[in-house]
Amino acid sequence: MLNELKSVLLEHERFAVLTHIGPEGDALGAQLAMRYILTELGKKALVLSRDPVPPSLEFLPGASSVQRPSAMHGEQIDLWCIVDCGNLSRIGEDIAQLLPRNPKIINIDHHRDNPHFGQVNFVKEAASTTSLIYELAHFLNIKITKELATLLYTGIIADTDSFRNANVTPYVMKIGAELLTFGVNPREVAINLYERKSPEELRLWSHVLTNAQIKNGVIWSGISKQIFRETGTHVNDTERLVEELRAVEGIEVAVLFKELDRNEVKVSLRSKGKAVVNGIARLFGGGGHEKASGCLVEGPLTEVQDRVLAEVHRSLNANKP
Repeated sequence: MLNELKSVLLEHERFAVLTHIGPEGDALGAQLAMRYILTELGKKALVLSRDPVPPSLEFLPGASSVQRPSAMHGEQIDLWCIVDCGNLSRIGEDIAQLLPRNPKIINIDHHRDNPHFGQVNFVKEAASTTSLIYELAHFLNIKITKELATLLYTGIIADTDSFRNANVTPYVMKIGAELLTFGVNPREVAINLYERKSPEELRLWSHVLTNAQIKNGVIWSGISKQIFRETGTHVNDTERLVEELRAVEGIEVAVLFKELDRNEVKVSLRSKGKAVVNGIARLFGGGGHEKASGCLVEGPLTEVQDRVLAEVHRSLNANKP
């Protein structure tokens, strides 16, 4: 797998590095780490995203290099490198329109349910996509610098929730410890990921927590476009909110609904432990991990809530002893 990936990387010159919509720490860390590696190999790498870099991730080395789809301007791309994306549809329609009819795709991802949509697939279950890119960097003899280590470490911290999730293994703890030896500032990473709430975000959090509803082990809350406008916030400001809902005692599944501007609702699902939520996400065209998944569903907020919650309750009831 790594030998094939190495050959393809060395054979081509112009790359576009993509990830899923609404990028978080692992997605953006993986994108920028791949850009770093490709640059070290003497390649040209364009980093594209449908959505802007969240303020909490602007500290990442190279974050200012992320460009919107309009930046393509007829650029010729040899290979499309898609990272941390469990399904090709999750790159977003604006980005998908840039791909040629039969694109050459490198697929690097750690989601178990990834359908291997690339011509070259470096896909295996792991704590984070950045942990796979750490393996790739070593295989390619790329020197690990503070810059690269910060990108990789941030992705690991984000996807393990500071080594608190079920995906934590001795191996990923070892990687994290090794990356710190290259000068990563763990406190800087923690502050940016967890301690950068604006007054506007606090008002948004207040709305979500105050209006949360609980029924039969499921907790959920929704954010309408109007609430985003009234609080002066964006969907990127909802990071970790669903985890706060999941923290309520007695909850099996937490769901957060976020209404977007295109008659779509972004749905985040989290399981406390017993429930498997990626199957629910797949029913609506999404995917992810067994305990943390998401999907983008077309329709009005209230309708989407009813449809998704019906599937959540159905799934929980089906798994009762």
